[in-house]
Amino acid sequence: MTERDGQIASLSQAVTEREAAFMSIINSRSWRLTKPYRWVGRMLRGDIAGAAAPFKKLLSMKKDGQSPAAAASADIVVPDPIAPTHTVSVILPVYRGIDMTRRCIEAAMPGVLGMKDAVLLAINDASPEQGMQAMLESLVEIWPGRFEVLENPVNLGFVGTVNRGMAHLLSQDVVLLNSDVIVPDDWLRRLQVEAYSHPRIATVTPFSNNATVCSFPNFLEENPLAFNLDVHTIDAVFRLSHLPCVSAPTGVGFCMYIRRACLDQIGYLNSEKFGRGYGEENDLCQRAIKAGWLNILSPNMYVFHEGGVSFSTDKQALIDRAMGVLDSLHPNYHANVQAFIQRDPLRLARVERYLQLLAKLTLPKVLHVSHGLGGGVRQHIEELAGYLDQGAAHLVLAPQDGPNVISLSLGACKQTDKLLFNMPDDYARLRSLLEQVGICAVHYHHTYNLDPVLQNLSRELHAITLLTAHDYFWLNANPTLTDVDGRFPGQYVDDLQNPLYPLPTGVTAAQWREKLRPLIEQADCVILPSNATRVLFGEMYRFKHEVVAPHVEPYLDVRQAPRPLVVKQHYVVGVLGALGREKGADVLEKLATMALSERARFSFKLIGYSYRQLSAVETTGPYKVENLMALIEQHEVDLILFPAQGPETYSYTLSHALASGLPIIAPNLGAFPERLSGRACATLFDHMEPVSELYRRIGDFIGALESGTVCAPVFPDDKSQPGFYDRDYLPLLESALKPPRCGKLSFGFDESQIVSGPLNKTGWRRAALRGLWWLNTHPTLRWVSSAVPYNFKRTVKRSLSRSPMHDSTI
Repeated sequence: MTERDGQIASLSQAVTEREAAFMSIINSRSWRLTKPYRWVGRMLRGDIAGAAAPFKKLLSMKKDGQSPAAAASADIVVPDPIAPTHTVSVILPVYRGIDMTRRCIEAAMPGVLGMKDAVLLAINDASPEQGMQAMLESLVEIWPGRFEVLENPVNLGFVGTVNRGMAHLLSQDVVLLNSDVIVPDDWLRRLQVEAYSHPRIATVTPFSNNATVCSFPNFLEENPLAFNLDVHTIDAVFRLSHLPCVSAPTGVGFCMYIRRACLDQIGYLNSEKFGRGYGEENDLCQRAIKAGWLNILSPNMYVFHEGGVSFSTDKQALIDRAMGVLDSLHPNYHANVQAFIQRDPLRLARVERYLQLLAKLTLPKVLHVSHGLGGGVRQHIEELAGYLDQGAAHLVLAPQDGPNVISLSLGACKQTDKLLFNMPDDYARLRSLLEQVGICAVHYHHTYNLDPVLQNLSRELHAITLLTAHDYFWLNANPTLTDVDGRFPGQYVDDLQNPLYPLPTGVTAAQWREKLRPLIEQADCVILPSNATRVLFGEMYRFKHEVVAPHVEPYLDVRQAPRPLVVKQHYVVGVLGALGREKGADVLEKLATMALSERARFSFKLIGYSYRQLSAVETTGPYKVENLMALIEQHEVDLILFPAQGPETYSYTLSHALASGLPIIAPNLGAFPERLSGRACATLFDHMEPVSELYRRIGDFIGALESGTVCAPVFPDDKSQPGFYDRDYLPLLESALKPPRCGKLSFGFDESQIVSGPLNKTGWRRAALRGLWWLNTHPTLRWVSSAVPYNFKRTVKRSLSRSPMHDSTI
């Protein structure tokens, strides 16, 4: 486990003697009698979901147990094709973006020309851009009779412009096409086929990178073009097979086919209610549903939607107004959309298309193996994938709340879809899927909670093996190398005892390493984030190839020049992160108590939280990593202390401290000496010294900063290769590159195995965890929190989630 994973694991402090007493309270008659008061309290706090939970549970017990997969299947539209009743033409409202509009037209016209009597009607909605009308008129000469142009004398907005086009094409089906859309080959015919695949289809919307419920590959996200491919390359996999369409509460107007028979029945867009635009297609789709029609979403075509070009800068105001109008016209609309999102009936198609795309790519595909606990490991994988950008495809394999179920994330970001597999029963299916995708490298970041069979995965896939040592778990199952007091003894001790990180029963540290030795010593490359990590691992393992390489950090300037201390009468010493004992929580409390009692010229502030409440320390609470720099500024931190008692392999919080430019005082331990090597406004201390000595050193450090420059000592014999990820990582992957998969693909999973990206952090467990965290941190309820044994709180927390609290509750 890494920095933040160890932070959270350190919360596991044993106070078992009071657990039975607390359980007796939970099971007592008075606890049961006060349930109504607790329910009223939830209502008063506005926790409607929590108050409704008991009733939802009661209702669910009365239902027949219909699975999510069965609910999603009910959305599938069973084909019942009919012959087209109308020809089709395209309405293209035009406002801004001359070049984008021309590219849109040039991509769309081949599909228009391929359809008998089809016309592309471009309507210039009083564009403010000089040259727009001239550009449009020049295209009329290229496609006479098939490309037409109208010009609004005044700006009518999207709704008025589309209605004008519908009236102009009075006897045809229409496709609404935004000017920031690029369509693939044969697009218009394919949409028409879908539109007439059932007698009652009103609208058809294809998949796109930026289309909310039709977004690909990540659901509800604004995605870039996958792997920097063009529309036609991505769309090619959408033509490999025909997948079922689904009915939805709405279509998406960037590229939406509308049948004339439906328009004749329900009318055009509602210009009176929706004015210039936004929400109008949702209203039309809702009116179609009420008239007995279907809106379908098609996973059989992919278009590119840039987004944000068609409207002016007051987009958000238009959206807010439109949502209010939709609420008044269709009170169930938003509830229906949310229910559709929860069912996510397109998840099977979305995942299948993405796997098909991966299998057809001539691109390195790397499988990252993680522990699934978030923290620094997840951050590194996400940032590494982002740093390599389009140079490789990244999948992530991790345990899902225990070793029996693993998740395969089809990307490195949090919002990506996941496939779940039972271990070891589903191992063969998992391996087959990865073989078809063409995994060329397996990068092990952690093996905590991982079924041992997965340690053979890279060899069985004939892929290269990479490892990154994010902590010291592979040495003796103790990721922090600290003792029962949360302190590293100064050197590695094989039989070091820490009950927070026990070895399996009957297994010695030497036996532990023997089980891991084949994986680690046969790896093609072992990546060590610091020289200190290399020394400790080098004492226990012989590597085939090793490299000391600092993590990539594309979003932080860790080379930020130090800022001199601004002289004040009183200084705020900031401590960053989530503190357990090994991170120095107990040390911080002692320092703060000394400073308070002696009325020192400095005080302490924890930008983060601790495994317990700390006296004399102002604590800000959990934070999102992207907000940390702002929090440092907001709380007027003058210098940053790292009271760590265990060796860090890297330390992401140190990266934030470096990027802040503030003076830093840290222990002469782990990665700190080398990362602070020769840095001005920095100093090191011995973590084995008494706290009183560290207290004195902080005062001396401030005095030295006030009077002049003080520098940390230069780290000797630095063997790190900062350019490894720029220079060597991708070539390593490419050395095992596999050719694209030919022939029919069969991935062997069903929709019950898929966890949709946006739903990864939802559910009753997450809700319960957020509620418990609120109770635990609320100032007026501290007496309740202190009465609950920590061991019991740890057990409850781990039963709900193994992720760090700041990953689980934010």
